[in-house]
Amino acid sequence: MSVETIAETLLEKLKSIAKIETVIGEPIHSGESTVVPVSRISVGMGMAGHTGKGDTASSGGGLRIDPVAFLVLKGDDIKILPVDKARSALSKIADITPDVVAFILNNISKKTKNSQEETSK
Repeated sequence: MSVETIAETLLEKLKSIAKIETVIGEPIHSGESTVVPVSRISVGMGMAGHTGKGDTASSGGGLRIDPVAFLVLKGDDIKILPVDKARSALSKIADITPDVVAFILNNISKKTKNSQEETSK
């Protein structure tokens, strides 16, 4: 198979994968709201060939689809909810931080109280 044939086949397949329906997903209806997923597509490919005594050709490629955000539509209101892995981790840390600080302060006050009781004996 020639490099040109491989390239044409590969590009046709990529066109079918990287269509708008892949980036903007199917709407999901729930009650009065509609949620539309939005994704990012990354494609990488390489081809090589040699014409001569024996024609050789090879190709390789990869595809990655990452969720980026969700559009939430409710009536005339539209919200964009980003999918940010780093922000999600920070949000979780921020959510538990008050509990962690309270736990640490509670333990410090207990240790201080215990050491004061021991020194007064």
